[in-house]
Amino acid sequence: MSFFLLVLTQHYIAEKKVAKETETIRLQEYYMLCSVKKAEFLSREGNLPASGIMAYKYGKVGFQTRPLSANVEEVTFSLELDSGEKAIGFSQYDKEKGKMIKWKEKN
Repeated sequence: MSFFLLVLTQHYIAEKKVAKETETIRLQEYYMLCSVKKAEFLSREGNLPASGIMAYKYGKVGFQTRPLSANVEEVTFSLELDSGEKAIGFSQYDKEKGKMIKWKEKN
């Protein structure tokens, strides 16, 4: 009986760990998506600064812009969650099209 309870407990702990990891990954993806959309909107309006921070409830995303050509600008996003997880993403904004045209993520 105790062996059965031990197996069930280990299974429960493993499931909780996977659920927490999944929640963290989804939070990272959500914050990156929100930041890219906000940067796209600010770029379209001509109000995106060269660098800054977008604060969220459980973390922050820093960004920096640099021109790649006359019509394309690269935005580098650095995400840091309050729990310590970090991620970096890159997007390219096309000034003629008025939207982000590429996205790369590096973890």
